[in-house]
Amino acid sequence: MPLSKFAIKVDTAAPTGSATVTVFNSVTAFGANGMRHQNVRRISFGVNNDQAATLNAAESIDGGATWRTFSATVLAAPASNTINGPYDFIVDVYHEFRLQWVNGGVTQGVYEPMLFGFEVREPGT
Repeated sequence: MPLSKFAIKVDTAAPTGSATVTVFNSVTAFGANGMRHQNVRRISFGVNNDQAATLNAAESIDGGATWRTFSATVLAAPASNTINGPYDFIVDVYHEFRLQWVNGGVTQGVYEPMLFGFEVREPGT
């Protein structure tokens, strides 16, 4: 039986200004073309933040040399202690996967990201 959920370590330093932060990059994590050899089917991201941002998901077919964004989700500044997400991404259909946080221009006072990998595709597992 596969391990259904596992935590992926992410940088918790609060993004500043209009900075772009890479939350996850499969090339960095597994090497170019290495994701297809991992048992990662789905990635889920949630965050406690207090300023607006955009979450960009992208895929690459050339080992990370070129990225194509397939999802850009605008995250509003939520109410205090309210989690944005989870945002689920099926990743086993891509050669490479990258998730980036594009900060909305104001430094995050609260930034507590959570990233999980799943060996199954179905949400709720």
